[in-house]
Amino acid sequence: MMQKAVNTKFNLTFGKSAIVTGTSRGIGKEIAIQLLENNVNVFGISRTNPKNKIVHSKYKHLTFDLNNHVEIIYNIKKILKGTDIHILVNNAGISIENINEINKDVINFKKTLDINLISPFILMSLICEHQRKKKIKGKIINISSIGGILGFPNNPAYQASKSGLLGLTRAFARDYGKFEINCNAILPGYFKTEMNKKSYNNRKKRNERSNLSILNRWGELSELISVITFLCSMQSSYITGQEIIIDGGLASKGL
Repeated sequence: MMQKAVNTKFNLTFGKSAIVTGTSRGIGKEIAIQLLENNVNVFGISRTNPKNKIVHSKYKHLTFDLNNHVEIIYNIKKILKGTDIHILVNNAGISIENINEINKDVINFKKTLDINLISPFILMSLICEHQRKKKIKGKIINISSIGGILGFPNNPAYQASKSGLLGLTRAFARDYGKFEINCNAILPGYFKTEMNKKSYNNRKKRNERSNLSILNRWGELSELISVITFLCSMQSSYITGQEIIIDGGLASKGL
C-alpha cells in the first residue's frame, strides 16, 4: 500500500490574527497581503498613513510611531482586549547613516535602536505573554538583515540594532518555547523593494551588489515572503530560535 503523502499546504486558515509592523510599503505590505490571502486577520502598523492602503475586509490599519513606546503599549493592549493574536511580524525598521557629527550621530543611534530593537522587544513582550496566558501556539518572526551578521560601511546603528534583534529572537525562543511559542528571525539580502529602489535603479550599484551573491542577482519579494509565510504556519512548529538567511548566497560567498 502506498504511503500517504505528507501535507505541504500551509495551514494558516483557522481564524488566526496577526500584527505586522511597517505595512505602509515594501516587505511589510507584501507580508500583510500574503497573510490576508491565507485568511488571516491582519492588524497593520505604520508611522504614516500609506498612500496605497490595503483594502480588505480582514485588514485594519493603525497609524502610530513605533518610536513612541507609550503609544505601542496603549495600542497593542487595546487590540488584545478584543482579539487573540497568533502571529507577530516585526518588520518596521529605519536606517540612518553616520554623518560624523557625534551629537547628531548619538541621537540617530538612539532613534534607530528605539524603532529597530526596543519596539520589537515591547511588542514581543506583550504578545508572548498574551499567547502564554491564552495557551496560543504563537509565531513570532523578526525581520533582521544580513547587516546583523556582516560588516556594512558607515551604518553602525543599523548593524547594532539588527544584531541585537537576533539576540532578542534567541532569548524569547528560549523563554517561551515551553509554551509552544516559536520565535525566529529572517535575514534578507538585497531585494527589489521601495526602500532599495534608488540602489536598484543605479545600474552600477545594482551590479556590484548582484556580484556579491552566489546567484548573481537581487531577490524577488516572492522568494522572501514565501519563507515568512511558512514560519507563520503550523508546519514550522519545530523551528525556533533560528536565523534564516535569504540572500542568494551573499553571506556564504567566499573568494
